[in-house]
Amino acid sequence: MTGDTAYYQGLVDAAMAPYRWIICADVAAGFTSAVEHFAEIGAPRPLLLAGSPGTGALPDPEAAELIVLGTSGTTMLGGIRAYHDALRHLPASALERIDAWDPDHTARVLTSFLDIEIDVAGRRSWGARPATWMPLEDKTAVAAVWEAAGVPQVESVVVPAAAEGLVAAATRIDRGIGTVWAGDDREGWNGGAEYTRFVLDPLGAGATVEFFAAHCDRVRVMPFLSGVACSIHGMVFPDTVATFRPVEMVAFREPDSDRSRYASVATTWDPSPGVRDEMRAAARRVGDHLRSAYGYRGVFTMDGVATAEGWRPTELNPRFGAGLGAVARSSRMPLLGISRMLVAGEIDGLDAAEIEEITLEAGERIRQLGGLTTIPMPVAATIEQRIELSKGEIRPVPEGGNGLLQLGPAAMGGLVRFTMDPGTVPGGTHAAPVVARAFALADELWGTGIGPLIPATPA
Repeated sequence: MTGDTAYYQGLVDAAMAPYRWIICADVAAGFTSAVEHFAEIGAPRPLLLAGSPGTGALPDPEAAELIVLGTSGTTMLGGIRAYHDALRHLPASALERIDAWDPDHTARVLTSFLDIEIDVAGRRSWGARPATWMPLEDKTAVAAVWEAAGVPQVESVVVPAAAEGLVAAATRIDRGIGTVWAGDDREGWNGGAEYTRFVLDPLGAGATVEFFAAHCDRVRVMPFLSGVACSIHGMVFPDTVATFRPVEMVAFREPDSDRSRYASVATTWDPSPGVRDEMRAAARRVGDHLRSAYGYRGVFTMDGVATAEGWRPTELNPRFGAGLGAVARSSRMPLLGISRMLVAGEIDGLDAAEIEEITLEAGERIRQLGGLTTIPMPVAATIEQRIELSKGEIRPVPEGGNGLLQLGPAAMGGLVRFTMDPGTVPGGTHAAPVVARAFALADELWGTGIGPLIPATPA
C-alpha cells in the first residue's frame, strides 16, 4: 500500500514520458493542462490534433504542436462524430505537418476516451478500447447485460422504430408519468441524451416517431422514472472491480418538448446510503460480467435513476465517463491514465483496493459542481464572468466570488460552461437546480437563448 496519489501519477507518467504523443482532442482548449503536464514530466513535445479550438485558453505553441482540423456539427454528438471521422480522413496538409513533427514515425496516439483503437497518420493508438467492445454501446441491448449480471431493472421493451410498435409499447408500460425512448447504434455510438426522448402522449408523438425511424432500426421503451439521474463507474482489473462514488448527471427536461438537455455531472448530491451501496454493488457485478464475457478492462459507466424503490439502471457506456473525471479532480488520482494502462495490459504496481479507497475518501471531502451546454449561436472568443453562489442564488461579481461562468466557441456554435470552485459547495447539494440558475444568468448576461429548464427532483 502506497497511500498517496503521487505514486499512481508516477506510474502513469512512467508509461507516457518515454514516447512522443499525438493527442486526439476534439477541443484544443480542453487539453491545455494535459499538454503542460507533458512538459513537466520531461516528455517530448506532443502534437495536439484537435477538431476545434474550444472554450478557454489554448496551449502555448512552445508546449505543443497544434493542428486544428476545423470540424463542426449541429449538436455536441454531431461535432464529436465529425471529429472522429476527420481523424480517419486527414487532409494532406495535416499529414505533412505530422510527418515533419515525427519524421521517424515512432509517435504513439492517445485517442479520445470516446473513440476506439485506430491508426492516425500511420501511428498506432495506445490504451484505447478495442472495437470488439462497441456492441455494448447499443442502448437497446442493455437489458441482457443487467440480467446476466443479476442487476434489478425495470421492465422495458425493444421494438422496431415504427409508429405501431412504439405506441403499443409505450401505452402498455407507462406508469402514468410518461415513457422514455432510446435508440440503437445504427449510426454509431450515441450519448448526451441525443437519441433519448421523453414521451408523455405516444398518440401525439408523431415527430418523435419520425426521428427514430430516420436514425434507428430499434428503440428501447421504458417507463419514465421519477428521481435523480445518476451514474456509477467501475474499473475492471484482471481479478477484481474497483467502484467509485455515485455522481449526479446534471440533466433537464425542456418545457413542451420531448428533448432532454444533458449538462455534465456533479458530485455534491448524495444518494441515501442504501442507494449508494446498491449502485456500487451493481457496478461490481456488471464489471465481473464484462470481464468474463468480453475480456473487458478499464472503466465503464452505468447510468440510472435513484427512485423511491431504489436505484434502477438505464444504460451502459463501455468507456471512461465524464463523471469519473470529476471524481478524479477531487482526488488527483489519474484515473483515465490508469484505465488506459489496464486496457494496454500494463498493470504492474496497480492496487485496485487502494485506488478505490483513496478516490472515495477524497471525493467525500472535495465536491465538484458545474455544468455545460451547447448553443447554436456562433461565438468567436471566450468571455468569462466570476460569480457568487450564496443561499441558492447566483449573482455576477467583478472579481473573487466562488465560481466561474464562461461563454466561448464550440464545434456547433457556442458553449456555456459553469464551474464552482472545488470544495466550495457542501455535500448534499442537488446540483441541477444550481446549474439551471447559472444558465439563466448566462441568458440574462449574453442572450444565449437556453431558456427555461426542468431539473429532476429527488424521489
